[in-house]
Amino acid sequence: MRVWLYIFALFLYKQILGIVSVFHSKAKKWNNGQKHVWDGLESAFENNHKPVAWFHTASMGEFEQGKPIIDAFSNEYPDYFILVTFFSPSGYEVRKNAPGIDYVSYLPFDGASTSERFLDLVNPSMVFFVKYEFWYFYLHELKKRNIKTILVSAIFRKNQLFFKWYGGFFRNILTSFVQIFVQDEASKEMLNSIDIQHITLGGDTRFDRVLANLRTAQPWSFMSDFIGENEFVVLGSVWDADMDCLIPMINSGNFPFKWVVVPHEINESTLNSWESKIQVDVCYSKGGNLDANAKVLFVNEVGRLSSLYRGALFAYIGGAFGGGLHNTLEAAVFGPTVFFGNKNFEKFNEAVALVNLGLAFPVANSQELEEKMLEIYHSEDLLVQKQVQARQFVAAHAGATECIMNYVRKNLGHPYAE
Repeated sequence: MRVWLYIFALFLYKQILGIVSVFHSKAKKWNNGQKHVWDGLESAFENNHKPVAWFHTASMGEFEQGKPIIDAFSNEYPDYFILVTFFSPSGYEVRKNAPGIDYVSYLPFDGASTSERFLDLVNPSMVFFVKYEFWYFYLHELKKRNIKTILVSAIFRKNQLFFKWYGGFFRNILTSFVQIFVQDEASKEMLNSIDIQHITLGGDTRFDRVLANLRTAQPWSFMSDFIGENEFVVLGSVWDADMDCLIPMINSGNFPFKWVVVPHEINESTLNSWESKIQVDVCYSKGGNLDANAKVLFVNEVGRLSSLYRGALFAYIGGAFGGGLHNTLEAAVFGPTVFFGNKNFEKFNEAVALVNLGLAFPVANSQELEEKMLEIYHSEDLLVQKQVQARQFVAAHAGATECIMNYVRKNLGHPYAE
């Protein structure tokens, strides 16, 4: 793809988002964010005299992967100004006030003049792109200015444009990174096959992130009051397709559980639809009163999910019946046996590994899910064994953050925080 084609594609994309924003709330938030992005950036950097570390995370999932590096960097380099940018509203809206970060912003839409203006203003000393997003003009300008830019927790697949015969434009973008940290050996081999050599097999920082969460997660009194002394299951980041599988099992009455339901997106009409199909009492965490006698809790507020899995016997992770599976590691680190849909999970290495170890189970329908859950539930030894193995699996794969920080130290020195 020539640069002019890339520019035309960006133009079309921006126009489509502008049109869609009229009736799509997420697109509207992005469009409004772009309108005010420069005012916020100029105010944040007007009097900044600190060196800047810029972390770009496309959305919430990438932020979770980048957070261990942000925390480690902030700890060792306390004199740096930490900037985090998002492309997606789903990340920005939740983390725009995240502690330990000096400023959170939308990334101004890619372009030649935009990237120059942004870098003139921010003037970063080091840049981290997390997992995905390869914005040509930003990366081209960073390379032109000799600003060290690294890609972390990356994962590559054969069907990506980098590996097509016509993918020269995209392969060239990868040369803008001075170092690429990949999650697995397959990604490294694929990059080597297109003569990209500046690669380190570093692993997945999400393992570090969930281990940190395991140590620091605080109990939530509302949920504790709801659960009481009962066993419970967490249904995390679920969509309609997931609830079609789960609701018959909730209604069956074959389990003495309480059910904690966390939707992927909080939409009142969707929650009302689910509630109308559930034949037991439901209560809500926000805008409702606690009903300790209810069997189902709808968590209709953001930022709670990662700490809710503590103590759960089972966890069902949503998304696999649709576009892609949500984070299984934030559940597995607490030890519950994990379930998810059987369609779109294979591209998630950690999910495949959990399945191969017998710690997670892809299911096709409600009957299959119920049968497997009952089998494990009625074998106490098996239940405890899986809890221990899940925690061991996560702990064994930690260390990606330290690998990346070793590279940072070699390039920025060792100004450790006292």
